[in-house]
Amino acid sequence: MSFAIIADLPLGVYRGHVGEGDLDVVVSPARLHAALVCAAAAGPRAVQEGGRLLPCAQDDAALRWLELHPPDGIRLPRRWVNTTAAVAFRDEGLLKKSKSGWAVKKNGKPAAVSVAADGVFAWVWREAPPPPVRAALTELCADVSHLGMAECPARVWTGTGEAVQPSHVWDTEASLFSGSGAGVDVVAPAPGRGAVLAAGHAAMVAAVPSVKADAIKTDEQSVRAPVDGESLQLLRYVPCGGPVSTAPWSTVWLAPLDKPVEPDERVAWAVAVHRALISIIGDGAPGVVTGAYPRGVPRPANRIAIQFLDVGMPFACATSAPSTVAVLLPSDAAEMDVRVIGEALARLRVIRLPGGEQRAVVGQIEVTAGEDFWHPPRPGLRRWWITAPAAVADNRPPRGAWSVADTVAASVGLVWRDMFPVTGRSDARYRALAQAVGERGVRVSWASLITSGNLRRFVHKVQPGAVVQPYRALLSLGSVAGERTLVAIGQSRHLGGGLLTPVDLPAEEAAQ
Repeated sequence: MSFAIIADLPLGVYRGHVGEGDLDVVVSPARLHAALVCAAAAGPRAVQEGGRLLPCAQDDAALRWLELHPPDGIRLPRRWVNTTAAVAFRDEGLLKKSKSGWAVKKNGKPAAVSVAADGVFAWVWREAPPPPVRAALTELCADVSHLGMAECPARVWTGTGEAVQPSHVWDTEASLFSGSGAGVDVVAPAPGRGAVLAAGHAAMVAAVPSVKADAIKTDEQSVRAPVDGESLQLLRYVPCGGPVSTAPWSTVWLAPLDKPVEPDERVAWAVAVHRALISIIGDGAPGVVTGAYPRGVPRPANRIAIQFLDVGMPFACATSAPSTVAVLLPSDAAEMDVRVIGEALARLRVIRLPGGEQRAVVGQIEVTAGEDFWHPPRPGLRRWWITAPAAVADNRPPRGAWSVADTVAASVGLVWRDMFPVTGRSDARYRALAQAVGERGVRVSWASLITSGNLRRFVHKVQPGAVVQPYRALLSLGSVAGERTLVAIGQSRHLGGGLLTPVDLPAEEAAQ
């Protein structure tokens, strides 16, 4: 019989932090293990030894079983990251001295950054643990008061795997640089994690500060307990079943940045990331990165693409970072190329523009699937897409009748050009692609050319004498792509341009 630990968040909100205070978006097995350790060492089942409370023998054995047996599956509810920049000023008992005397200091901390969840989290094992372990875990789960921060209460209980179906299963052969990327990486306890947590707590409470060290300071700061990262392992869980991806970019790596990237500067920063990756890879960089292929080798419809995501965009792996660089790998990328690019991205820490301005990569790199990148639209709304900040026409307009909407449709067709068996060359092929996507339901609500400012900010390179034609458009992708698929269109789609961001409209308004 299978076994499951299930956690419900009564307030529907999860708040936790990892690393240097980055928002945690998933209740990981390591988070669950830490909560159970706390319940075992501070709850009614704890035993006293040498003036300290410790887990009893049965609970200690149950916790060590969790360290040796990562869950075979996890259930992740739909999640929405709230990045509202609200700040709470709380009285934490800190003092600050000024010319006018002593005052109570109130530090501002983010108050609304959290993750909303529309269901339960669960961790599932195909085989149930021994009866004593199962009995101990059942008792401990009842003593867990919260997961993450104390203001996020939780109800935790045990059950069977049949009671809750996992959404993801453990891929034992996956790594950050292999596989389709259609999964989520979570931290799990490794053997010895409980001992690491116990030792850290003992060290924190054992040292009694001296009178001098504990004296009032002129500018006091709150002290955060150190977090020991030993005896942890990173595991990937991939979605259960599902159709084969038709997304133009199936794997997306996400690296949070320390500062925002302005929309009109995305192309320049994407070029900087591209050059940095090529420099890290060195000689022999694959064609999917450089865009250079041997003579006679057909060019694929898409290669590596680099885009920037602003805080507040509704993508599934969103964090509180001011900006996130997304590195997109096409669906037909070779496994070796995926590994090379992934390893280079892992070494990318700083991005620099020619003038010296820079952005630093902060936090953990996440991997997700291009097919399920955006949050789904809310009930009653229909998904449309808007170019952000602008797309650039791939070709000059064909001779004869041709509109900006036709240009948009042709740009969509070029992304999926391998899907449409169109014939002809040049103008005839361009028109055929626009017609083919129109038959698949692609609809352009409005489109307009951008004619002001430096138009070359929207594109990296153009042929001598070519006219740059950036445009903004609101469009529906029909049946060409799913409502959660990550897509970029236009000539600059590989380097910071033409990103299609979701715009959800009422169904009756979208039908007009």
